[in-house]
Amino acid sequence: MRVVNRTKKFVRYAVRKKCQSFTSLLAQGLKTPGVLSVEELKFANAIAKRFTVSLEAGFIQGVLFLTAGYGTRAEPLSFSRPKALLPWGNTTLLGNLIKQFAKLDLEIMAFNASRCRQLILQEADLCWPGHKKMLFEHRPLGLPGTLVANRELFQGHWIISNTDIVLDIPLKEMIEFHITTGSKWTVLTGKFPEYGHYGSLFINGIPRHYLGISIISPEVVAIAAAEQLSTGFFTKLRGAAKQEGIEINEFFTHAKWLDMGEVDLFRKHLLFQSRYIHPSAEVNSSSVLEGFYWIGSSCIIGRRASLRNSVMLDGSVLLPEAVLYDNVLPWFTRRS
Repeated sequence: MRVVNRTKKFVRYAVRKKCQSFTSLLAQGLKTPGVLSVEELKFANAIAKRFTVSLEAGFIQGVLFLTAGYGTRAEPLSFSRPKALLPWGNTTLLGNLIKQFAKLDLEIMAFNASRCRQLILQEADLCWPGHKKMLFEHRPLGLPGTLVANRELFQGHWIISNTDIVLDIPLKEMIEFHITTGSKWTVLTGKFPEYGHYGSLFINGIPRHYLGISIISPEVVAIAAAEQLSTGFFTKLRGAAKQEGIEINEFFTHAKWLDMGEVDLFRKHLLFQSRYIHPSAEVNSSSVLEGFYWIGSSCIIGRRASLRNSVMLDGSVLLPEAVLYDNVLPWFTRRS
């Protein structure tokens, strides 16, 4: 198995170098008139494109899903489970992301978690059959701390993904940009949403909205380890990387981004999809359901109970004559 993995890594390294040499030649030809003839330029373009397409399939070693953390914005929902396991469509926030990354030729998917690790792995198993690794943290370490504690794992380029978001990620385009620019650290940015107040990530002096997706090289992990960092991904680690000549590059997208990490935002975004009642839910015929609603598996709505524009997570119970308006009932809780 080790021989196979080493061979794969060698092939990927060789293809990477070949691609970089062609893209470097191409860039030189574009910047310096006369370096390449028209025919040579067309040839270099075609070869660079071909190697880029080949490289995308195996260039990314793995994806790290950030499922640890205290989840304070999502309280009380996050008291019992990580917000990554909140529902979305016929899956969860985490499942929706995994299904997108499953299209890549990955060696591994990793998950940092400080609780409910079995539930996280069960959800991952439903969405991707490949190799997975749980990076358990008794207390959330902070992203640089996770990278440092598991630095032997991060031998290639990795995607790091927040898990409290909904986003159609332009993976192919972002990875191609990361490869062809020779970037060591690429972040996905977009326009600021009309709701909420979010801090800015400054790129070349311009404030940008970070969408929760990064691609980092093993050099960035090595810098975090050398500095023994535990926190400050975009502050301490970025500063240390800059001293080593590594700048953050951005890939900007107009894709719609939804913040699902706050209770009311989660409720509004989920209910915007449609009305939903899980087949296993029990809804008394005398109860009243108004507006939009999402009722999960094994939920119970008692007689003459009233629900409006609300979400009931799996296993929750609305007792007889109880009222739930513009709210979210956490997993396996009762409202009287």
